[in-house]
Amino acid sequence: MKIYIRQETSYYYIVRYVLKLIEKNTNHQFQFINYIDESAIIWDHEHAQSEIIATEFYSSIKNDLPFTFSLNSDIAISNGNNKKDAIATIFYMVNCIQELNLNSNSIDKFGRYKYESSYQYRLENIDQNLVQKEIDELCVNWKISRVNEKSTFFISHDIDTIYGSFLQDGFWALKKFRIDVILNLIIWEVSKNPHWRNIDKIIKLNTEYDIRSTYFWLVNKGKGYQNIKNADYDLIKEKDLLNKVEDSKSINGLHKSCSKMTIDEELNKGNLETKLNRYHFLKFKTHEDWNKISESKLDFDCSLGFAEHYGFRNSYGKAFQPFDVINNKPYNFIEAPLHFMDGTFHKYMKINSKEIAKTIIDFYEKNPTNCDFSLLWHNTYFTNYKYGPFLNVYKNIIEYIFENKIQCITPEELIKKNKLSW
Repeated sequence: MKIYIRQETSYYYIVRYVLKLIEKNTNHQFQFINYIDESAIIWDHEHAQSEIIATEFYSSIKNDLPFTFSLNSDIAISNGNNKKDAIATIFYMVNCIQELNLNSNSIDKFGRYKYESSYQYRLENIDQNLVQKEIDELCVNWKISRVNEKSTFFISHDIDTIYGSFLQDGFWALKKFRIDVILNLIIWEVSKNPHWRNIDKIIKLNTEYDIRSTYFWLVNKGKGYQNIKNADYDLIKEKDLLNKVEDSKSINGLHKSCSKMTIDEELNKGNLETKLNRYHFLKFKTHEDWNKISESKLDFDCSLGFAEHYGFRNSYGKAFQPFDVINNKPYNFIEAPLHFMDGTFHKYMKINSKEIAKTIIDFYEKNPTNCDFSLLWHNTYFTNYKYGPFLNVYKNIIEYIFENKIQCITPEELIKKNKLSW
């Protein structure tokens, strides 16, 4: 299909980017041409046959002010005649434009974008893959045939603490009058095999279900920036654990700590040979930190999720290459949004543990195609005491994945699938 986009306009690069995104999503190839008369689809605000263009939206993108455009009740970015610009709508959602140049009311005390500040909260659509709906509608309008791909899972584990069991599980045991547990904790502590130093157990469980998961490690220890607790371990002294991960054909990544160190400084400090990252505590500002990621050695990040609620933070089910609105080009890395996290269900939403696996499975079954679902389960939730029920929750989820022959995908595969040809 031949495409014409008028050059030297505020919308040229954004329209081109979204069409490249649609190419990846549909496995369809567009042909970009410079002759309007030969094109099947036109973007030219002065041409009568042009697609709808919300020109004010595109011209406002680079303003160094909190972004004022917002999705209306029709879930659309519209032009001056109140007609939906589907390309602008997709771009707005995928690239978290609602988070561009945030004001102080939109972030929490840790600087994270608040779920309650989002259009997903306001319009109650956090569970909807809205971008896919827009793409599917365009495919119908443009008579593009597509083959839907079965949704996948990307499974990962953040390793925040490996020595906290004695105190935290011990306190739980005291409240439950579980003397047997206290004795076990003492034995494990004396034998230098603490309950939460359990990477081998996670590997064994995942291997049984043919899962290659990714482990994210902190390189800074103790209280960090804004008094957020980083690791309780010294990564250099835990190299045997990283070796176990590598020996199992699973993957190690950086868990960028709450510190003023750069990403590359942390990679060097931890002697980590990885290009993968997730921000600790999900302390992550999209456009600000995407710039930092692009300046680092990383080519993959998976921090884009709300701590307070599961679902689609950018209304899209697939990993994607974010767009640099200042330099008019895609960033040089892939972002894999985070959809499900143990702590979200446990600490923020306080959902009964018996309902969590069903919630995740139901979510998958409502989105059985064209999604790369990201599931995060911390090592502390693979234990028997304080977080005891959550081990069975995880088992129920991966049993469902295994029995239904759902692919568990790696970062390398996500990068290969979603890298744009720019």
